[in-house]
Amino acid sequence: MLIDLEDVCRTVGLVLGRRVVHANDRLMEDLGAESIDLLNIVVALEQKHGVSIDEAATGDVSTVRDLHQLVSRSPRAAIVPADPARTA
Repeated sequence: MLIDLEDVCRTVGLVLGRRVVHANDRLMEDLGAESIDLLNIVVALEQKHGVSIDEAATGDVSTVRDLHQLVSRSPRAAIVPADPARTA
């Protein structure tokens, strides 16, 4: 499944409480994100798309487009958690 740039924009907007987010918006300067916000965005994208994002790589992220590129090249989660209802 490809991760859409617009979906990343929507996720950033939801986490930051912004109605409009553009790909070239700078996360901290334009959108007012703080480091904890970036962490929350990364966690939301990991959970939504089943990817694992290297937290050290987020230091190079400046714009929403940078974040999309980081998420797009992240490896898919190798282990899918078992459904607890089916293991009984």
